[in-house]
Amino acid sequence: MNNIDDIETEHPKDTSKSQRKRELNELRETAEQLLNLSLEKIQSLAIPEIAEAVLDGRRITKGNARKRHVQYIAKLIRKRDPEEINDLIKLFDPQSVRKGYRKLESWRNRLITDQGQTFTEIVEEHPSVNRQHLQQLVRKAKAEQEKEEIGSSYRKLFQFLRGLTRD
Repeated sequence: MNNIDDIETEHPKDTSKSQRKRELNELRETAEQLLNLSLEKIQSLAIPEIAEAVLDGRRITKGNARKRHVQYIAKLIRKRDPEEINDLIKLFDPQSVRKGYRKLESWRNRLITDQGQTFTEIVEEHPSVNRQHLQQLVRKAKAEQEKEEIGSSYRKLFQFLRGLTRD
């Protein structure tokens, strides 16, 4: 049984064989990334069928059996939306988490230093934000910065922004 033949039924004939192979390789890489996640992260996956397959796959260590199981996980991913799986992996990826924190720190620093452009940007990106509470936190953080001390308002502002991105 050839995996390329399986994918032909899901993709129109206008994609080349090379493109289909690249897509399969990407799915296999995604499956490998899922296998490399920690146990807690695997259990927190929103898709129980894939989480169960990944947990089974972690127990398989032999070469060909592992390869077949990776292909099986890739098949499960292919049945689902691969972007949904990639988004889940990004949630657990330390680099993307650090990038998110850098963005939040940038927002916090810009909120304290600029005249409202960042505030408008945040409100546009998160329309359900509690504007009054955000303004209070910014005002308190600015007051702390003028006193040249980093206090609780500075941290509370960061935590508030982090809560916005989690929603």
